[in-house]
Amino acid sequence: MSARTHKHNRNQTQSLSSSAKQKNATPLHPALARVANLLRRRDYQAAAELLRSAGREPSVRNTLGVCLLRLGHVEEALSVFRQFVLTPGSVTERSDVSNVCKRNFAVALLMKGSPSGALDVINETREPDHPMAIRVREAVKTWERSLSWLRRIDWKLNRIEPPRCQVPIDFEPGEFEFEFESDIVQRQFDKPSDSSLELAV
Repeated sequence: MSARTHKHNRNQTQSLSSSAKQKNATPLHPALARVANLLRRRDYQAAAELLRSAGREPSVRNTLGVCLLRLGHVEEALSVFRQFVLTPGSVTERSDVSNVCKRNFAVALLMKGSPSGALDVINETREPDHPMAIRVREAVKTWERSLSWLRRIDWKLNRIEPPRCQVPIDFEPGEFEFEFESDIVQRQFDKPSDSSLELAV
């Protein structure tokens, strides 16, 4: 087989693979497609306003929670994550919720001043080498070093957090479950509505 033919076949295979991936990609929730451009512009306030009434699907609620974290609305974000990450009426995490959502819940707990809760959730994901898990643990370690020796011993031995606990973070909080920069999302966002098609006709 010539090099030219081999290159042609390889390009054809890559094209088919790309097409298959796009065909098999899970369609994005309409609300997430609508806020994709807002997220690209980092306009989390406008995105949150749209998502608050966009439904209860975990993907929507997770995106709302991330927007709230990045706006500094930690209390509301924590409430959003609790509603769908935890089993109703308990403190047990749902098994059908993704680790992305659980890590975001952990970050919300951390920002609220509960490093013990954050570490518990991170440990439950069983992905210790994930970048966000590492960031959470590093933030807790840095916070530990800022404690007085008595408070540090209390924390180390009994996992007791000091009153009005605050754990500074040096990373942007939250993970989205979808790549809003991708061309698939852009095409879905740019897809004309029925009304625009009627106007075009």
